[in-house]
Amino acid sequence: MKTWKRFDWQPGNGTRYDLIYGTGGRHKMIAWMRQGGSGGTLMLFSEFLHYSYVMEKMNVNIADAVGILKFLEHQGHSVGYPHEDTIYETCIGNPYIQEIE
Repeated sequence: MKTWKRFDWQPGNGTRYDLIYGTGGRHKMIAWMRQGGSGGTLMLFSEFLHYSYVMEKMNVNIADAVGILKFLEHQGHSVGYPHEDTIYETCIGNPYIQEIE
C-alpha cells in the first residue's frame, strides 16, 4: 500500500522544510514544498542517498540537501553527508518535526 504524509521539519540549520514523504513498493518519495506549500521539487528514490545526488536531482544547495537528508535519516534511510571539512550551514540546533494534516 502506498502512503504519504506531510511534515514540518526543522533540522537545526535555521531552515524550515515543508516536506511530503511517502513509501510504497520499492520506491520512496520526498518532496520539498518550497514555494509556500503550493509547489516544489519531488524526487523518487529506492536506496542510499548521497548529498550530491540530492543537490543535483532536487536542484538545491548543499545545506538544504543535508537538511533533507537529516529528515530521511530520521525516517530510517541510509544517507551520505559531505566530508567534515566541507563548509556549509550545518545542522547544530535541536531538530523539530511535526506531522501536518
